[in-house]
Amino acid sequence: MSTVVQVSTVSTNVENKSDTTITIFDSFYNTNLYVNGAEYDAVNSYFYSVTGSNIIAANYAAILFRIAQEGNYSVLQLLELIKGNSADLLQLNAIMCYYLNTFKSKASLYGVSNIPNPNQAVQRNVIL
Repeated sequence: MSTVVQVSTVSTNVENKSDTTITIFDSFYNTNLYVNGAEYDAVNSYFYSVTGSNIIAANYAAILFRIAQEGNYSVLQLLELIKGNSADLLQLNAIMCYYLNTFKSKASLYGVSNIPNPNQAVQRNVIL
């Protein structure tokens, strides 16, 4: 998955304070996401603390923001759920696979080692 994260600053008021808006361009899914800079920093820093890699952290952050957008969830609430359930990189990978599988095509599944066996009656109807 190839993800490019671009940072742009948008002025919010006359007192010359600024709010950072992050533009996430995901070339794999061909999507643009505009997110709050503070939320992005929180999500990205958590993933960096678990993975130790800037590239992996940026990809996971982009995925989590996309999941939040697709499901109409708060990204910080999703992050709290992930923090409570993941202690290491292996558990984090399993959780991210679970969330990714909920909104992608059902033709393939991420992180599944056993191939699901379909109902034979349904399978015959589909193949014919």
